[in-house]
Amino acid sequence: MNSYSPGFDSRAGAEPMNYQTSNLALAAALSAMGVPFVGEMPFIKSRSVKGEHYTFFYEGTSICGQYKTADLLKAWESPTFHQEHPEHPFAYIACAFRNREGLLDTVKQSIAFVSVEKHGKVAILPENASPELQTKIFSKL
Repeated sequence: MNSYSPGFDSRAGAEPMNYQTSNLALAAALSAMGVPFVGEMPFIKSRSVKGEHYTFFYEGTSICGQYKTADLLKAWESPTFHQEHPEHPFAYIACAFRNREGLLDTVKQSIAFVSVEKHGKVAILPENASPELQTKIFSKL
């Protein structure tokens, strides 16, 4: 599923004039590539029972003219763009965001450790340590 939508010109067969996305990482990546926001109101914030929702609007080409937004959007959706274009600046940006998501998933699934100090000694044990392990560790303090 695409994380963006093109805004089409009303003329038949015309290229999109601007693009929109609700994906904050993609919005930041497009901004990093120099793709300008559309107009004076670059995003819309809306609220519903599901929470806040943001939609960002971008022009069709980067400020320098080197990057087309449509190409960057295709690259964002491509699982192999970074392998096919390893030195492209957008490959670095997209990989950084994907790595961030992977790291967040790993951190969320990890077990926290607790530090306990007693009589100048410190014990470190998993937060979900069994009562038996806690008793064993605390008896050493």
